[in-house]
Amino acid sequence: MKRFFSILESPGRDFLKSSLIVLVFVFAHALTCLLLHDTKVGDGIFLTCLTIGMVYVLIRFYKASFDVFLGLAFLACFAGFYIGTEGADLLERWIPSWGVWVNVIVTMVTTELLGLIIILLIRKNWNADKR
Repeated sequence: MKRFFSILESPGRDFLKSSLIVLVFVFAHALTCLLLHDTKVGDGIFLTCLTIGMVYVLIRFYKASFDVFLGLAFLACFAGFYIGTEGADLLERWIPSWGVWVNVIVTMVTTELLGLIIILLIRKNWNADKR
């Protein structure tokens, strides 16, 4: 498993591996949203923890510094909350009969979007301090 999480210096394969990492977190976000959205506890804190976990795993994969992790985790949590909340409100106005599935779909799309943005931000400069 450790070998899977090692970077290969091959842009295509590294992008595929990091996209697979994001896909795992997309399904984890969807499952969390589906199971906890309409409960007393809610899904907010769990989705936030999963978002921070996704950022951390991607940062570790690309061997970026911890301060990059802090900045991206902070931005990803706020962007994920805003995009998810506004996106769910918008989709619920278009398709009001879907119920919790609106939130699940918007959560999946938001997580995928944030994951791909993070990959695009860090994959080019993961070894900038070693030059």
